[in-house]
Amino acid sequence: MSYMELLKEDLKRIPLLFLGFAFLSFGIVLTKRANLGMNAWGIFHQGLSVKLNLSFGLVTFLIGLVILGFSMLILKSRVGIGTVLNIAVVGLMIDLSDYLYTYIPDTTTKKIIVMLFGLVIMTFGRSLYISTRLGPGPRDGLFVGLSRITKIDVKYIKPTIEMTVLLLGFLLGGLVGYGTVFLIITSGYMVQFFFKVLHFDPKTEVQRGFSDYIFSIKKGTN
Repeated sequence: MSYMELLKEDLKRIPLLFLGFAFLSFGIVLTKRANLGMNAWGIFHQGLSVKLNLSFGLVTFLIGLVILGFSMLILKSRVGIGTVLNIAVVGLMIDLSDYLYTYIPDTTTKKIIVMLFGLVIMTFGRSLYISTRLGPGPRDGLFVGLSRITKIDVKYIKPTIEMTVLLLGFLLGGLVGYGTVFLIITSGYMVQFFFKVLHFDPKTEVQRGFSDYIFSIKKGTN
């Protein structure tokens, strides 16, 4: 497939990519607003947000940028359009959702309902943007890259990193609650469920990287 054909094929999936980002961002805000504890990365971002007095979305953007730089320079991770747009857009969408969505649940029952809605919306958004195959998010690329260079399975690398950032987030002032445990246990199953709904198999599908475009250009000139 030529460079232009690859690019045209990928551009058609950009709207779905942004829709996935929108769902992901709003879901993150809902889990944050429930005030029952977020997932590991959410707690880390929340803790940094408190410590640095920056918005949650801005911290998400800055950490994504740091991880991207580390992944590209040290881990030589695969980076695609979706990876870059994830970093550029999701933080802004989180802050926008946080600004527009003003409801704050005031009872435990309402908090649980908001958290559950957040879980469903967040995991659907994550599954949707990954299913576009336009490049992994920076945090997903970090797991894969570390697994590749250490020769340790992702199933061991991922929880180790998540437990580390969870602990750091807690020490920085992020809220850890029973919602955190629930999100960590169930989010993986929810993502897998939505992958099936979207007819996407992460074991066989390959994410597109910028290197694919470069390779197709070189191939076309040969």
